[in-house]
Order: sequence, then C-alpha cells, then structure tokens
Amino acid sequence: MELRKGIKLLRGSPNTLIAGRYVVDPGQPAERAAEIVAEAGNTPVVLLTHFHADHLTATPEGAEVYAPWGEELFVSSVKARLFFTHGVYVENAVYKGNDLKVAGLVKPGDRVGPFEVVPLPGHTFGHVGFYAEGVLYAGDALFGEKVLEKYGVPYLMDVDAFLESLERIRSLEPEMLVMGHGPVAASRRRIVEMIEANKAAVERAVKLVVDALPGDITAVSVRVIKAVAAEHGWENVLLTMTTVRAVLSKLSREGRVYMDENGVWRIN
Repeated sequence: MELRKGIKLLRGSPNTLIAGRYVVDPGQPAERAAEIVAEAGNTPVVLLTHFHADHLTATPEGAEVYAPWGEELFVSSVKARLFFTHGVYVENAVYKGNDLKVAGLVKPGDRVGPFEVVPLPGHTFGHVGFYAEGVLYAGDALFGEKVLEKYGVPYLMDVDAFLESLERIRSLEPEMLVMGHGPVAASRRRIVEMIEANKAAVERAVKLVVDALPGDITAVSVRVIKAVAAEHGWENVLLTMTTVRAVLSKLSREGRVYMDENGVWRIN
C-alpha cells in the first residue's frame, strides 16, 4: 500500500514502512523478510523504533541495522532483550527474534535517508519515531483500540514520558500516523482521537494500580488484568508487570506509595 510517493506500508502487527531501501520496523514473523527484500532489495537499511522482538524478527539476513541510541544491547542480544522486556528470561516467549549485528545508532534529530528521527520515549526508554513527507511512523508510542482492549493497559516503562510523547505527536501535526499495532490514522481528527484514547488508557492504568494496592507487583498486576477483563496468559502477566512497575515508579517519585520490608507496595 503506497501512503505517499515512494513510501509504502506493509500491513501487519506491527506494520512496516518502506521508503526505497530504508525499512522501518521489519516486524514479524521471520518469513516476512522475503516480502521486505522484494520491496527494498537484498541489502536494506533497517531502522528500529525500539528493541522489542515483534518489531525486528523479520529483519532480512545481510540488512544494515540501526538501533535507537541506548537500546543497542537489547537489539543485539536475545537474552538481554527478553530479560528487559519481561523482567525475566523465559525460553518459550512468543516473540524472541534473533541476535542482530548493529551497524549504527540513531538519535533524535538525526536524518537517515528520507526520515527525521523523532524522540518518542515511554514505551521503552529509547523509543523513537520516523517522520517523512507528513507521515509519522510512531511505532509503539501509541496503540490502536483493539490492542488496548486485548491487553487492558498499554505496555510502557515510563508513564510521564509516554504521555509527553503523545503530546509531541499532537504538536507535530502529522498528516498521517502509522502505529506499530493498529490501523493507519489518515486524518488529523483521527490522530487526535488516537492520542486521547491512549492518554485515557494510561490514566486508567494509574488508577487501576492505585485501586489494586496493597500488594506485591505480581498480585497487583493480576488484579489489574482481572479488573479490565484482559487476556490472562502468563506472558500478559509479565507484560503488565512492567507497566505496573512504571506506575509504581511514578507514584513513588511523587511520594504517594512506598514498598515495605516484605515487598508489598502500600499507599502513603
């Protein structure tokens, strides 16, 4: 699907953006690599928004891979990637990817091919977006409604940074917004709707965590999942635990919660 002249979208979850030989987030499954090579050639330049396995599994062999600054270890190492994603290394994780050789780093403000690198941290600490010709590929800086419904709360590592990135997207006023997981938002009205939906989801996550206290991180996470009737597999418990840690970090910083000597989080 051509979004602009020279900018194509390969639909998936996540979506992939291609401009000439530049490929943003190859995605998954691994078999998708053949489709990417057919569009971008045998030696594509892969630009990653962040290190998560579902965004890089289909990286073609021989690709020149660029990671966001600060996330290169997690791009290059499966074990580091999964440990930092889940908080524990689990061999049978659904998304793993491979060890990748990182050719270089991208930082906010860089220009790579047709793209400007935009800072969009929150989902991960080094998360970036790629902007060209009025099209913003925002990766997992925000999510489609179906993803928010399935998982209950958005996966994030820094609550305030995630919210600030939503406002950065708003201020950029892109003509078209491509999310990693969700349909393309092709109007500014629709983009604003998605920003507000994600903002509301984050605010709800904070309230859900507060309402689930006192408890340790695992207990709080399970209560949150039950409260929103989200998918309740072991992997979603681990993913939700990351969001819970992020919320507790914010609340602790604000002096609203503390952890006692037994590892139980309590309201001040």
